[in-house]
Amino acid sequence: MKKLLIMGGYGNVGKLLASYLLQHVPHFQITIAGRNLTKAKETAEILMNQYPGNAIYYCRADAANKAMLLEVLSKIDMVVVASSSVRHISHVAEAALETNTDYFDTQLSSPKKIETLRKYRAGIQDKQLIFITDGGFHPGVPGAMIHWAKQKLGTLTHARVYAALKMDWSAYNYTYATIKEMLEEFKSFDPPWLENAQWKKTSWTNIPKWNFGEPYGELPCTPMLMEEIRSAPSQIKELHDTGFFISGFNPIMDNFLIPILWVGIHILPPFLYWPLGRLFEWGIKLGKPPFGVKLVADCKGEKGSMQISAFHHDGYEITVIAIVACLKQYLSGSISTGLHLQAWAVEPDHFFDDMIHLGIEVSVMDYQDEPMS
Repeated sequence: MKKLLIMGGYGNVGKLLASYLLQHVPHFQITIAGRNLTKAKETAEILMNQYPGNAIYYCRADAANKAMLLEVLSKIDMVVVASSSVRHISHVAEAALETNTDYFDTQLSSPKKIETLRKYRAGIQDKQLIFITDGGFHPGVPGAMIHWAKQKLGTLTHARVYAALKMDWSAYNYTYATIKEMLEEFKSFDPPWLENAQWKKTSWTNIPKWNFGEPYGELPCTPMLMEEIRSAPSQIKELHDTGFFISGFNPIMDNFLIPILWVGIHILPPFLYWPLGRLFEWGIKLGKPPFGVKLVADCKGEKGSMQISAFHHDGYEITVIAIVACLKQYLSGSISTGLHLQAWAVEPDHFFDDMIHLGIEVSVMDYQDEPMS
C-alpha cells in the first residue's frame, strides 16, 4: 500500500481528494497535512468517521519549512501538493528528492513553478522518481483532450479548448494565499495562442466566443496560456492552431472586473494585491445558477473533425476526479519516471474512462452530432 500525504489536506481540493481516494482507490494510506495541526486532525477524524476501517493519519507540514518537510516525507511514498504554496515549491521539490518521494501538484500552471521544477529534472530522473505537475482539471484536462484527439484523428492540425467555468464560488472559503495565486493567474490571461503556426496575442476588443449550448449559450472566452498548451506543438508536430479559452464567472466579472484586475495585476507590485484580491473575491461570488463546468475541445485532423466535451456540476469535483484518474495510472505503473505534465503523462483512453466512471459526463461527437467510434 502506497503512503500518500496531502499537503493542504483540509482545504477545498485536499479534503475532497482524500474522500474520493478513500471511496475509489483503496491502495493509498492517507495522511492529512498542513500548517494548522488542529484542522488537519479535525479533517482526519471526520474522514475516519465517514469511512470506518481506514487508517487515516494527520501531521503538521509547512511548505516554508524544509526541515519539517524532510521529516514528514521520510515516511511517505508520494506527496500531493494541494495547498497555495507555489512560492515554496523549491522546498517541497528538494525535500521530495532528498527523501526519494514521488510528487504531484494540483496548483495553477505558473511559469515560475514550471521553471523551478525543471531545475530538478536531472535529479528526478537519476533517482527514478515520478514528478507530475499541473494536475487536476484546469490545468490538466484541456491538454489531455488534445492528447486524446490526436489518438482518434491521427494527424491533428487544429485543437482549441473552450471552458465555461460557472462555479458557485460563494459556497467556499478561500485563504488570502489562494486568492493571490488566482490573481497571479491573470498574468496568463492575455498570452499568445497558436494560429497558422504563429503565436499571436489578443486584445480585449477581439475576444473569441464559443456556444456551449444549454444552459450557458454563447460566451466570450479569454485566452489563457497553460504549459500543456504551450508544449502541445512540441508533442504534436503538425499542430498549427491551438489554445485554451475560458469564460464563465458572471456578467459583472466578465465584462467589468476582469479588465480592471488584469490591468492591476500587471502594473501593481505583489504587496499591493490585497485590495485587488478583495475585489476579485467579491466579484466571483456574484454568480447565479445554473452552475457547472463544461470543457469543449474543437479538433480537426486527417480523419475528420470532432468535438470532445466534459461536464460536471461542480468545479472542485471535476478537479479531484481528474487527479484520481491520473493517480490510478500512477499506481498501475503506466507513468514513467521523470518530470511530467498531467495532460501528457496519462494514457487518454483510460484517463477519460475513469473520469466517466467517477461521474464526469464525457461525449465525443463529430460536427454532424453523430457519435464517433
